[in-house]
This record gives sequence, C-alpha cells and structure tokens, in this order.
Amino acid sequence: MNQNVPGISSNSDKTMKNQHFDKVVEAILAGKYSWACVLMLRFAGYNPLHYIPYRTYNRLLKENTQASRSNQQQNENIKIVKHSNDSRSDSNVSPSCLSKIKDLAYLEVVGK
Repeated sequence: MNQNVPGISSNSDKTMKNQHFDKVVEAILAGKYSWACVLMLRFAGYNPLHYIPYRTYNRLLKENTQASRSNQQQNENIKIVKHSNDSRSDSNVSPSCLSKIKDLAYLEVVGK
C-alpha cells in the first residue's frame, strides 16, 4: 500500500555520492551540525532556503566557505605527508574523515 504525501518527493532511488557523504561527516565531526543539515538538503536536491531562514543560511554559507578554503589547504598538506609516508591506501574508509577524529583522549589501553 503506497501513500502519496504532498511535499515529500520520491528521491528514495537516489544515493549520496562518497564525496558528498565525506563532506557531511566532516561537518558533523567538526561540530557544525547546522552546516551538515544544509549539505544534506543540498545533496538530496532540496533548497535549504525552504527549511531555514535566509540570514541563517547566508551566515552558514559565509562561515563554511571561508573555513573550507583553509581546510582545503590543510588537507592538501596532509595528503602530501601521508602519501610520502604510506604507499598503501584503504578503499573502504575515507582517510580524510578518519584524520578528523581527534576526540579519542578518553580511550584506555586494555589487556589481552
């Protein structure tokens, strides 16, 4: 039984590209949850301005385009260092996302 609900599009056959998913994960790991929501709306084909105020959207856009420029330069430097140190690459896990996880100070060493 299928029900057509107005306002909900049938984008269930669309999948998010790996690049887009990485950007959303990076935003979440950086604690920028509003920006992650904007990115998810964009990548799903929706206009974020239909869901959030114009001023908020512009502020998020301004903050994150400036931050993305500086992060892009840092990522390029990290990639150069990683490439020179490690010749192998894992295809299952995005190295850009894993390098962003820095909140592992709570871990304890466990015995065998």
